[in-house]
Amino acid sequence: MTAVLLGTSGPALAATGTVNTAGSALTVRAAPGTSYDAWTTVADGATVTIVCQTEGTAVTGTYGTSTVWDMLSNGGFVSDAYVNTGSDGYVENACAYVGSPARANPRGANAAISWAFARLGSASYENLCLAFTAQAYGWSYSGWNTAEIGGDWIQANGYLHTSGIPPRGALVWYHNSAGTGHVAISLGEGKVIGTSVNGGVGVASYTAHVSYRGWSVAQYPVAG
Repeated sequence: MTAVLLGTSGPALAATGTVNTAGSALTVRAAPGTSYDAWTTVADGATVTIVCQTEGTAVTGTYGTSTVWDMLSNGGFVSDAYVNTGSDGYVENACAYVGSPARANPRGANAAISWAFARLGSASYENLCLAFTAQAYGWSYSGWNTAEIGGDWIQANGYLHTSGIPPRGALVWYHNSAGTGHVAISLGEGKVIGTSVNGGVGVASYTAHVSYRGWSVAQYPVAG
């Protein structure tokens, strides 16, 4: 599937900005909108690295009203209305999102990622990586016994991409020594959220797990 770009591409790479809230810490959310999980904060006056930008909830802040949200290097988003970037528009490339699956999921990519962020640090999903991703996308079960089986189906049906950085919302597939495979959800910009990160749900580089297979749309043909 072809990745879809949301927003307008900007001219810069690895842009930076300064948080200006006039005192209070700025909320970092799992996705570009005020309804998504708030999982950390950034101090007023802090310099942040912006890895991509996208459209989201309109927020009125220090620099007026803006629908632009900035993805930070930690994988979270802040409203650009509170970040001094030297511009009211895009100063970084637009975030790349994965395309839509043939069978729609109950949740979209941002909502799925927000669900996952709400469980950061949880060890309850260890050895249940496939169930974790399926539940993030709103399913009760994936319909596959293991991530290896799921990855094999994805590959056999032409959904597996083996080149390029996994776009936001993609499923990222791996082999493992146990033969059960592994899968996580891409945040975009080279990061994933999933199980087995320091013993629980966490954020890591998409290359942190060995035996990377590739990425695909979030396709669950037999989930329920």
